[in-house]
Amino acid sequence: MKKTYDIHLNEVKIGTTAFEFADTPMGVIHGKINFENVESPYELLRNHCKKHKVTINQDDKEYKFIDTQVIPELKVYLENGTELTGWGGAISGMEKEYDFEIQFGGIDYTIMQTEFAHHYYDYYGKECDLIKIGIDEEFKQICERILARNFNLNQWAEIESSDEFQTENYCGGFDATEMEFCFSYYIEKQEYWFQLSLTDIKRITDVEIEFLYPRKAE
Repeated sequence: MKKTYDIHLNEVKIGTTAFEFADTPMGVIHGKINFENVESPYELLRNHCKKHKVTINQDDKEYKFIDTQVIPELKVYLENGTELTGWGGAISGMEKEYDFEIQFGGIDYTIMQTEFAHHYYDYYGKECDLIKIGIDEEFKQICERILARNFNLNQWAEIESSDEFQTENYCGGFDATEMEFCFSYYIEKQEYWFQLSLTDIKRITDVEIEFLYPRKAE
């Protein structure tokens, strides 16, 4: 499931990533950086590392290539505003190709299984307690009902309800703790759980997300 994650350096947003790739058993995710309002990513990263004494593994001024170790001031935020936790992020890339990648390590098992469920499922497949389901018309209609409210996250939090949306196979609503929509999904009386951000709901109606990855209820 494609999501977009904000990347901040010194509390300033410098871009986004989709974390397209993962080394799931090692708890590592990585993806291309789409910089925003950054004239020279190479100079930004090089100057920051020099100033804050962050180790640079490689630094090629001619090709403007840089490869850093973990940058403590580099933060990644989920779509609900929560900071991604782990060992931290490092960046490598070449400005001449405008090709930079962030690698974030130390991802907890639970976070990998939930936030990055598609990577988890792709690696473990039927051996894990996740299932892969296509988004059906039943759930699309729930998403349309949610968007029809035209509420922001704070408005949803004020009226949170765990079972506001109920259909034959789905039951759920907005959770103010998670700041996302949490659902139960039933297959032959077996309950599965999944949660989605408000942005995910919009992506589903725009047919940008094709699959969900519910996990077996505990």
